[in-house]
Amino acid sequence: MEKQLTIIGGGFSSWIAASIFADRGYSVNVFEGENKSFGSQQITPNGWEALSKLMELKNIQNYFEPFYNIYIKKLNSNNNLEILFHHDLVEQNLNYGSFERKTMINYFKNNALKNGTIKIINSTVANIVSNNNYNELIDDKGQIFKANLIIGSDGIDGVSRKFVVGSSSCIKKKKIYRTVSFKDSAYNLSKTILQVLIHESGYYVIYPTIINNKKATNYIFVPQNNETGLPTLNNKILNYLIPEDLEWIITYASFNDGEKTSIYKNGIFLFGDAAFAIPPHTAQAGNQILEDAAYIKKLLDKNYNFYETVNMFAKERYLKKDLLANKSKMVGEILNAQNIAKSFRDFSLKLNGNDLFDNILSPIWTIENYE
Repeated sequence: MEKQLTIIGGGFSSWIAASIFADRGYSVNVFEGENKSFGSQQITPNGWEALSKLMELKNIQNYFEPFYNIYIKKLNSNNNLEILFHHDLVEQNLNYGSFERKTMINYFKNNALKNGTIKIINSTVANIVSNNNYNELIDDKGQIFKANLIIGSDGIDGVSRKFVVGSSSCIKKKKIYRTVSFKDSAYNLSKTILQVLIHESGYYVIYPTIINNKKATNYIFVPQNNETGLPTLNNKILNYLIPEDLEWIITYASFNDGEKTSIYKNGIFLFGDAAFAIPPHTAQAGNQILEDAAYIKKLLDKNYNFYETVNMFAKERYLKKDLLANKSKMVGEILNAQNIAKSFRDFSLKLNGNDLFDNILSPIWTIENYE
């Protein structure tokens, strides 16, 4: 039983966990259910370093679209772009870019499956019942499964978190618009650059990526609040970068607003967004999953068992997540500043952009020691 693991969820964090534990001799049952992945994931320098501990980077180099510069720009009252800040990533030898989420999931899934110790269960866990020394998982088909060691990675709204944490009034949802363009004109204006475009209604994040082996441009619009819609851009040149005919979809980023909760209960260890949901403003959700996975891999490589790994993970990683969540919330408030605060933000970015960058983002990108 000590090497038999059950994973609830079939997304990014689930298959990373399955890959790590299967590589270290665990038999793993994965309740894959229905999981949809859309667009691309920014890989910040800390995420890239963690990724290098989890896979052979040469195997995925062709799917990685690099960023060499970061620009923060403002759409002024005339709908023209004004540069507030520029940061050269090459100069500081920082690896930053994007991967298609589906590609990353498939890589870790295939790596897990090659071990021959993975069983995929094509259903969703609907309920969890504790029964002495094990748990009973009841899926959406009414089937009952017994499990001892469990990783819950079915998201912040999943049954795993509800079992471990209970109901919570501190879970907030932030509306985010997303889309992808395959137009050459948009890609040529975005390649090698991560662009943040500040608008009075919110801000855009635009960057190049590779989707289905095709060059593409990934778009995110983070509105000021959940009642704010997409703005109309009356600028012919800007419409080459942000085409008017994009088909936007509305998604919601869930995050924990101020509540400290457990990540382990009765044999169930929360991993990924189910454990730590971070506001979306610093692109750390996926990167922190990679860091967490690299840390768990380090512990398993040192022959710690499941319970020891969970205990050390909770002690070492929890505090950093709380600090990251607060910092991400602060970045969102800065980017969506209004009135006098907006003028101060613009002035500060122009005058001391590099100092702000070093104080806010550089600590987030600090490379952990995974050896």
